Amino acid sequence: MPAMSLTIGPAFTIPGYTTVDPPDYDSEREATVYAADPVLGHPAFWSHYLAGPLGADRESDAAFEVAAADYQELTAVLNDPDRWPAVSVRLDGDARLHIVYRNFDEDEGLDFVEERPGQPVTVFTPDQSAEPSTMTWAKLLVTADLPDERLTWAQRFILLLPMLYPQELPPDAGEVMDRALAGIGARNRAPVVAALLDSLDQRA
Repeated sequence: MPAMSLTIGPAFTIPGYTTVDPPDYDSEREATVYAADPVLGHPAFWSHYLAGPLGADRESDAAFEVAAADYQELTAVLNDPDRWPAVSVRLDGDARLHIVYRNFDEDEGLDFVEERPGQPVTVFTPDQSAEPSTMTWAKLLVTADLPDERLTWAQRFILLLPMLYPQELPPDAGEVMDRALAGIGARNRAPVVAALLDSLDQRA
């Protein structure tokens, strides 16, 4: 297996997505984030992502063959407090969803930052946002299926899954998840699907 290449960048800002600077945290500025799309090519990323916002911790370990050293290296990149990684997903038109690893020392988490030209930025943080996401299952399927020169349907679907609004899922939801997991190279998918469905059911 080739060595992991975890170089991220270039740096960019998302208009309206701000941070504050230490030590007093009173000075607000636009946050600098670093394009991290290359990490999507590594199984360690998907194992980490499924274990984090999607709650399939133990199950994701068995779904990917990831060496401990590779997982630790990937985690160090994603949790770097000085270089916040961001994975970007194309939405409709010129809109983008930026999945930002918000790496404050005492406030780590994922921000799903929706950027639409001419509109204020919206930020959804799973398990923290006062208002839930408005992503329905039907909208998730439509959005995942949008044409994309960089990301596959499976990658888009899994990346968008934490945005799902609490709701009753259709009977074929597990089959769709299984197809997406296969598309990102997961094995032993049945336990992962069960964990995902259970995690999403707890939100409803």
